[in-house]
Amino acid sequence: MEGYPEYSGKKPVYNGEEIEIPEDIDMAVLWEVQNCELKILEELERICQKYGLHYSLAGGTLIGAVRHQDFVPWDDDIDIDMYHTDFEKLVEVLPHELGEDFDFVNYDEFGEYFCDFIPRIFYKKSETINSFSIDGTGKNIANDPRMNHIFIELYNLYDTKKGAVVKLQIFATKAIYGMAMAHRAQKKSTENYTPLQKLQTAVLGAIGKRIPLKTIYRMYEKNARLVKDGKGDALFKPSVPIHVLERNVFDKEWFSGYTHLEVRGKSVMVPKNYLAMLGVLYTNFRELPPVESRRPDHFNLSHVKIWE
Repeated sequence: MEGYPEYSGKKPVYNGEEIEIPEDIDMAVLWEVQNCELKILEELERICQKYGLHYSLAGGTLIGAVRHQDFVPWDDDIDIDMYHTDFEKLVEVLPHELGEDFDFVNYDEFGEYFCDFIPRIFYKKSETINSFSIDGTGKNIANDPRMNHIFIELYNLYDTKKGAVVKLQIFATKAIYGMAMAHRAQKKSTENYTPLQKLQTAVLGAIGKRIPLKTIYRMYEKNARLVKDGKGDALFKPSVPIHVLERNVFDKEWFSGYTHLEVRGKSVMVPKNYLAMLGVLYTNFRELPPVESRRPDHFNLSHVKIWE
């Protein structure tokens, strides 16, 4: 991709040693996917700078910046955190600011189907099959061709209060998500679920079928905004996978300021106390996972097309 470093063919290095990657992963294609995502991020950065908005790298993307000054070598997505008021200002300006090569889709803009509570920015000059595919083709859980582009994901942060309040929000988020899952274009297999999980899925799904998806979205928003802006002592990220909700409650002080790190030579924004945040999210983020776990999990690298 023009304007971005080309793949060197060399193995990545960490702490002076080469990093082993499973041989079946096409690292040249993965590198181009990462460049494409970085291009989307730069467009977001441009708009945020223009309007004085803040964002920060999150999750594995933040690990990559801290540990590798790049992407995690096998990672194939970018995760972004934004305080929800900044995000709402962003949504207001995107229609006339976002470049023509990009497309923003909010989580509630997939018509009658549910595709998680995650807004996304897509690069339209790309085509791929991703983890939302139903059958290994372009048919996806949103039944929407826009999901077949490379994208980055935006996560909203909301004020909350530690203790009983956020525990209530977490419980409600899990229930709301379970009801929303009834509105997938195709339901997720429960083959590997425990008997209790299967029962919970069946009950919440049965309830969710009887509730319009727009009503479920309103329930989600009401729960996320349970604590008024500025009145909490923590920040809650309700759109993450439900099994990690408890870990995604952050000290507000960590986001009281921002700094910059580098990813592939590009300056990107991170929370002031990013090390404390990573310490909450991961047992030891400086350790590499086992080789067999070093795999991309969003895009099928055999079905990626990117044109400038």
